[in-house]
Amino acid sequence: MLTRPRLSFVAWEGVARLPRGTGVPTTTVADQANVASIEALEDFRAGLVRYRERTNQALEDVSGEVKRTREWLTFEKRTAWQGEVRRRQRRVDQALAELATSKLSVMKDDHSAQELEVKKARRALAEAEEKLRLTKKWARDFDSIVEPASRPLDSLRERIASELPKAIGSLDAMIRLLGDYAGREAAPVRVETKRPEEEAP
Repeated sequence: MLTRPRLSFVAWEGVARLPRGTGVPTTTVADQANVASIEALEDFRAGLVRYRERTNQALEDVSGEVKRTREWLTFEKRTAWQGEVRRRQRRVDQALAELATSKLSVMKDDHSAQELEVKKARRALAEAEEKLRLTKKWARDFDSIVEPASRPLDSLRERIASELPKAIGSLDAMIRLLGDYAGREAAPVRVETKRPEEEAP
């Protein structure tokens, strides 16, 4: 199950501490950058990338399944039932021929067995013809049924393609700025001392 990555409070705390004018929304300016905030942002970015990859894969799987189902209905299943109709029609013709032969025979007055076979063959043929009719109907109506249901997926695909790269780019900018700010804060402070000769007597 796909879950959206969550950004912890400590990451937002780090974003809030960024200086103004950096292009990143800020609330207050602090004297120090929280290194833990940088790590949280990096974790969130990695989770966002994983979310994008898994969501894209899931969308591709759904699109592939829709395409395979359409082809199955339009070609494979339709061809199979067309062949079954022809086969069962031949069985009806055969049963009718056997019944006709039985009726022409002077040595046999009971034709119930042959008549039963004709009825069974005709029922089987009618079943195959109905299956073929339904298959054609499903294939004809497939896109009109599936398309409305797939629109939210198309919208999600567009958002994944357009918005997530921007979000990841913004996180990269935040991470760089926080890293630079933390580096400045961690830089050693130069302490100036007076030489002995400069001291007052």
